[in-house]
Amino acid sequence: MALRTEADVVRTLRAGTYTLDELYRIVETTVDVTRDGGLDEIHPGDRRWRRRVRGALQHARAKGTGRRVDRATWVIDGPRDQPRRMILIHAAATIAEFELRLQGAIALLEDLDEPADLVVTDPPYALERGRGGTGEGLARRVYSQRRKVVPGYQDVDPGEYREFTYRWVAAAAAALRPGGQLVVVTGPQQAAIHQLAAEDAGLTFVASIAARRQFALRTTRRPAMAHWTVTTMCRGPRDHPARVWNTPPDLPKARSGVDYPLDVWDDNGRVERTRHGLLTYDNMLPARLAWRLVYAHSDPGELVVDPFTGASSIAEQAHLLGRRVIAGDLNPHAIAFSAARLLDEVLWPAEQAPALFAA
Repeated sequence: MALRTEADVVRTLRAGTYTLDELYRIVETTVDVTRDGGLDEIHPGDRRWRRRVRGALQHARAKGTGRRVDRATWVIDGPRDQPRRMILIHAAATIAEFELRLQGAIALLEDLDEPADLVVTDPPYALERGRGGTGEGLARRVYSQRRKVVPGYQDVDPGEYREFTYRWVAAAAAALRPGGQLVVVTGPQQAAIHQLAAEDAGLTFVASIAARRQFALRTTRRPAMAHWTVTTMCRGPRDHPARVWNTPPDLPKARSGVDYPLDVWDDNGRVERTRHGLLTYDNMLPARLAWRLVYAHSDPGELVVDPFTGASSIAEQAHLLGRRVIAGDLNPHAIAFSAARLLDEVLWPAEQAPALFAA
């Protein structure tokens, strides 16, 4: 793309933080600032082309692609026409071990370079969160301090939910190795469609787990939904020798001590407790539940994929358990939040970095 104006430069800058003086220098060396009276002095120390730079920044702010963080510093989001990837690297990792992608679920699953051992995810529920519908009121009841919730949650139109589910589940089934598993966390009302979609895609039903929530949202004329439904499906027969099952050690055992786990999981943790006073994400899974899911359905070194990563609770626990991770989301705020949170809270030693998300 040819850059001709100050606005062109601002619009095509890759995501980053820039001071106003840096933006002036970039524009001055990139486009012809002399055109259209650009060198005319507006007042001492200012010229017309500089005002056009500031006008382009204000336009970016109105479109949501630019944010002023102080008097002379701006955060600019780069173009989003191509998927972007972020690889988190630290001393104990290799470049292939942890990857975040700004990418839709289907594209991510179809772009994997190797078959996945486990696809485990918490997909959208079609509750119209963020669209002003009933789900918006639901979110306010879940998160009492709404200002501390990361924006941009990507939901799905209820009228398109069945087709959307069948498409991404088919992509997940095709991405699995033989014996690999698809584990989907939903509300009870969405579980059936995911099981049917997986079976129609050729997967085999393994289990349905009721994972208790700490707080049930009040309902009328029906029982309050007090659990997530975890649906597990396998590529190949249920007794496939490569299918993984590790009983989480914190689950209750039979009185005899025999490995005899039940499909009702209690005490799965609380996001509100672990992130009290910190920035959080809409529909964020508790760390304990995410840990149990990854531990139970994969082995160390295996590839775990979460195509609807949100706050990356699953990706975080997969990394801590020694799995390789690829996670993605369509929401750029989710990817930015995940990267910062994982670096600050997981990968960086606490004494080397200040807390990023203090209240």
